[in-house]
Amino acid sequence: MITLSTGSRQPTRDPWPLECLIHERSVALGMAIDSSTHSAYTSALNSYITFCQLHQFPLEPTEDSFSFFAVYMSHHINPRSVDAYLSGICNQLEPHFPNVRTIRKGLLVSRTICGCKRLRGTPVKRKLPLSTDGLLHVIKDLELSSDHDDKLFLTQILTGFHGLLRLVELGMPDPKKHRNWRKFTLRSSVEWLSSSTYAFILPAHKADITFESNKILGATPAVIQATGRWSSEAFRLYIRKNPILLQALLFGNHGN
Repeated sequence: MITLSTGSRQPTRDPWPLECLIHERSVALGMAIDSSTHSAYTSALNSYITFCQLHQFPLEPTEDSFSFFAVYMSHHINPRSVDAYLSGICNQLEPHFPNVRTIRKGLLVSRTICGCKRLRGTPVKRKLPLSTDGLLHVIKDLELSSDHDDKLFLTQILTGFHGLLRLVELGMPDPKKHRNWRKFTLRSSVEWLSSSTYAFILPAHKADITFESNKILGATPAVIQATGRWSSEAFRLYIRKNPILLQALLFGNHGN
């Protein structure tokens, strides 16, 4: 029998009833992913359940059912989205079918998705990036406005541009269930560094699950990614696909 080591001093804590342990564990499991992510994953699972019901397949995932689902859905939505759907489906089904991720990574499923992307994939359509000329145009139109919404929009667009913020970090999600007050920037965190420079604390972002927060300032892309923001390749891909933004990053400081 394993016992406490000699001299061990443990603080006195009251035991919890089993019901309390189960409840608190359920709460923790419910917070494992963001509420907006959970909604997206649930939507993907609903698509899979509907597919299985339509084709009279058992809900238990197999390489056949996942590959058939990929082929079927790729005729209706972009295959890249189908790939993302399967990730959400795995997240939702894993408590019931622990081997679901192994099935998802199986050769039949992965090659089917690859083939669907080649057959039916389309280029990613991205909005053009904001440019300094675009910002100057907005400033010219709104700087003399006394309307609160105009002033707020101007502040948001300039702050988001220079701080490389995501849209979700500049406002609140429309669905109330997706609003997390721990992620909202407080006015009390704003710090004026000079007459034209300010900083503020972003309590949390998509890549910050521990709520360590970030101080938002202007920085180079390498520094931004090193701090955990825009840590995926999406940021570099976006820059590479937009020559105007790439040129600004490469040559923007040459005049200094």
